[in-house]
Amino acid sequence: MKVLRALIVDDERPARRWLRDLLLAHPEIQVVGEADGVNAALDRAGELEPDVLFLDVQMPPGSGFDVLPHLKIRPRIVFVTAYETFAVRAFDANALDYLLKPVHPDRLAETVRRLLTDVEKEASTPSPGEVAPPAEASRSDEPQLSLKDYVPLRDRGLLRVVSVADIAAIEAEGAYSRIMISGQEPMLVLPSIGEWECRLPAPPFHRLDRSRLVNLSSVAEVKALTRDRADVTLRGIASSLSLGRAGSRRLRKLLSQLHA
Repeated sequence: MKVLRALIVDDERPARRWLRDLLLAHPEIQVVGEADGVNAALDRAGELEPDVLFLDVQMPPGSGFDVLPHLKIRPRIVFVTAYETFAVRAFDANALDYLLKPVHPDRLAETVRRLLTDVEKEASTPSPGEVAPPAEASRSDEPQLSLKDYVPLRDRGLLRVVSVADIAAIEAEGAYSRIMISGQEPMLVLPSIGEWECRLPAPPFHRLDRSRLVNLSSVAEVKALTRDRADVTLRGIASSLSLGRAGSRRLRKLLSQLHA
């Protein structure tokens, strides 16, 4: 079993202790040190060369982001913060994940799984001169998401961090996907609908037909227009979702099973 060496950086001792105690449930992660600020983090990181850095964001007078440019060896970064607003910067800084304070054990378990998956992917990457294995049709090796997760979505110059639970539906548009988000404007992103199907939790997400994936928890109404067409009203979404006969039949069947 691969054991990852971790350094916890936080200016609050209780926060460091809480995270260290939670990590005791994960033998794959060995906490090798702690630091209480930017300078201490750089010193300890240079000394210990950890595989993972659990990095607090706000550490007055500095910030966790101030640590990154000065790391001689870049470990995997997991930001820890009390504010969701820092999530965008975390992903822009190529962090593997971020955790909201107070850190919940289930959410930490997901982060550990992502860390291990990332290590496995790196280990399977061919060295220079080796031939890479053929690419899969979908990125099913990406970490599975839960309703408690947040995902970064890029639509041209816009980066938005969205709760998985707020994704109401996804429509295929060629190699792209249109993400319908409760209370927000839709976004056109690169991952295909097949890739989303592999990563989103089922239930409540289900593929209705070739072009549509729906969060059953977001379905407010299904209205039959003709024998072959129905409109679906989704909570928090201004425009309805149009389904053909096969899609509407599958949706009705799923909803009847859900409420049985």
